Amino acid sequence: MAKNSSEVKRTALEEKTKIFLWGMTAGRCEICNKLLYIDSKFGDTANFAENAHIHAVGKNGPRHVDEMSKEEINKIENLMLLCAEHHHLIDTKPENYPDNTLIECKKHHEERIRKITEIQDDASCKIVTFFSNIDNVEIFSAEMLLKRAVVKANLYPRQDAPISLDEGSQTRYIPTKENLVEKANELEYQIKQAFNGIVKKNEVIAIFSLAPQPLLFKLGTLISDQLNVQVFQCHREGEKWSWPENEFTRIKYLIKKTCDKSEETVAMVIDLSAQIIDNRVTVVLGDECTIFHLTIESPNRLFVKNKKIQDDFVKSFRSLMEQIKNEYPNADKIHVFPAMPNSLAIRAGMDIMPKVDLPIVIYDVLSAGNEFTETIEIGG
Repeated sequence: MAKNSSEVKRTALEEKTKIFLWGMTAGRCEICNKLLYIDSKFGDTANFAENAHIHAVGKNGPRHVDEMSKEEINKIENLMLLCAEHHHLIDTKPENYPDNTLIECKKHHEERIRKITEIQDDASCKIVTFFSNIDNVEIFSAEMLLKRAVVKANLYPRQDAPISLDEGSQTRYIPTKENLVEKANELEYQIKQAFNGIVKKNEVIAIFSLAPQPLLFKLGTLISDQLNVQVFQCHREGEKWSWPENEFTRIKYLIKKTCDKSEETVAMVIDLSAQIIDNRVTVVLGDECTIFHLTIESPNRLFVKNKKIQDDFVKSFRSLMEQIKNEYPNADKIHVFPAMPNSLAIRAGMDIMPKVDLPIVIYDVLSAGNEFTETIEIGG
């Protein structure tokens, strides 16, 4: 039977309860996630944590419930591990921090800690980034965004800071073919440096990249499908890089031949983010060409919502690569005109087999006139 509130007096928490709370919270504030055993400025170690009651002990305390006994008040379910700042905040402004809000914070934090620590060592990964010609890049490259995305994918980052393939780049992006060729060569050098000395062949690599499409293709070919790579998609809705939860949508990819006027000049138009009409291809290659489209029913930028959509794309891309090689033996290369999500451009590059496939020439829009320009060639 619950005691009257006047009978409930503050008593010390049992040591086992405090240890249990530390374990459940991983020694972090359950509101701001601050580490509570290391000083953030000097790095000294000490116990900076405070044990906070959701429902106060004293009758006049914040969120006190008369019906709760002393045992109930000091149970783990009524306790939070907090930094001094947030302990003071919730108790001096209890009207802004009702019990249901604090209970939700506690639940979310402790579930997250449990989920992360359940990830086994063989699910560790190294985060690799490549950002080029991106405005406000810090919005996309924030370390916590990237780490949150890999954890939600049931991985955990092995290193503290991501491996940045564009860090220290000596080449400023200019929208010209010559510049893209130079940037591609620089990227190749950066990958050799990183993968030879930092990334081991059997490690999981989590790729986050936004760049002009030719460079995304190039990145994919340099990584190849021989490594254990997971490529993350940048989303316009929700969290930038995290896969949406409980999203199992599948996409039907369509292969269409819209022009068949040449046995030698063959174009692959990958219009997934936006439609590319044939005259934008023929103005570059001439009227005497063959044009295939790899597309979806309604091209848009938002449809890549899970990894299965990536895998299905690779199957369709591979099918079209083989179809062109078999049906057009006189073609010496494939002219690729892409308008596609970042992750699919990388996955396409990963699927290309330079020693087996026809070389591909990648085109991109480099001017305000909306015309495609030849950029880099892969393979051959």
